[in-house]
Amino acid sequence: MLDTIHVRRMPFDFSDEIDPVFIKDDPEQSFSFITGSLLLPYLEPYLIRSMKAAQSHVTDPKILDGLKGFIAQEGQHYRMHMKFNASVRRAGFPGLQALEKELSDDYQRFTNTKSLRFNLAYAEGFEAFTMNAIKGMMGPNGLGDDLPEFLQMIEWHFIEELEHRTVAFDVYDHVCGGYFYRLAVGMWAQWHFTSWLRRAKAYMMKTSPAPKLSAKEMAEVRASQPLSRAISARNILPGLLRIYLPGYTPHDVEIAPGLQVIADRYSEMAIKTT
Repeated sequence: MLDTIHVRRMPFDFSDEIDPVFIKDDPEQSFSFITGSLLLPYLEPYLIRSMKAAQSHVTDPKILDGLKGFIAQEGQHYRMHMKFNASVRRAGFPGLQALEKELSDDYQRFTNTKSLRFNLAYAEGFEAFTMNAIKGMMGPNGLGDDLPEFLQMIEWHFIEELEHRTVAFDVYDHVCGGYFYRLAVGMWAQWHFTSWLRRAKAYMMKTSPAPKLSAKEMAEVRASQPLSRAISARNILPGLLRIYLPGYTPHDVEIAPGLQVIADRYSEMAIKTT
């Protein structure tokens, strides 16, 4: 399932005023989603630049088609996240500006100074990590019913990440190859972007006026909310661990049939689908 890349232009729009704690009583999980959104307008253009740099080296027509679909989807993704992130900034958190500048500088530096092999391995490290985490979070039927618009955007994005799940792996393997290099750079990439996410979330937690719950109260909140349960390590870790194995390939990752239903729903919602 989800074996075809579709580029959907979505109609999402976001209020000038949002509550950044959109998962009730759970600022930590809310800010995990928000910092992920803040990351993407810097990381996804970097992925696009890396794929465009590889394009002239790709001789397999099927891989080339996937690369072009990847670029088109990621272009839609980061532009939509930019719209949401503007609403987040209006909710406060002025210290995010310096953190985002640091991230932007990093990705520009990687493009300008690192080898194509490094940049493609970084791309695969990110895609492998996020795709397998998304698969665990989505489960068989997605993020739930009656989602607010921001979470609909996230679910649409997640669906398209699953659709292009093999592209970065295939392009790296076709153009450069090498398990140990991919593993080393991929693990460093995962440290790089997750450490930024942790620092950004820590800043938001420190700045947020939201009341802090006890560990017992937080456990009760997360047990009662499907979205918080979906983000749990129990759902995500098994998929993440396999990406470090020598025989790993995203082509072997099975996607639940129910997610195709969700993909079709977003195709119907889209202003345009190609």
